Amino acid sequence: MDTLKNNKGTLAAIIIFIVAMFLYNLFFKSETITLPSEALAVSIGDDVIKMREELQAVTLSQNVFSSPSFLLLIDFSTEVPQQQVGRPNPFNIIGRD
Repeated sequence: MDTLKNNKGTLAAIIIFIVAMFLYNLFFKSETITLPSEALAVSIGDDVIKMREELQAVTLSQNVFSSPSFLLLIDFSTEVPQQQVGRPNPFNIIGRD
């Protein structure tokens, strides 16, 4: 009870602030809710469809694979060695394989 007596000003300020925010939301905040229109919902995937059509129009000339610059390319890939297979059930208790 002593803390309430000592902090009356702070408590009053908090209560006034809460009441002020409630009154502001009650009287001044607009209640308009915007819903997406059907035209917007229909056009959501149009950009993806357009990009797909543009990619289908791209053609690759077979001459690229016989050009000297392509034939001079070097394959630096390395073969991945066979590795030991893990546990049959990785979620099983350890020691119960």
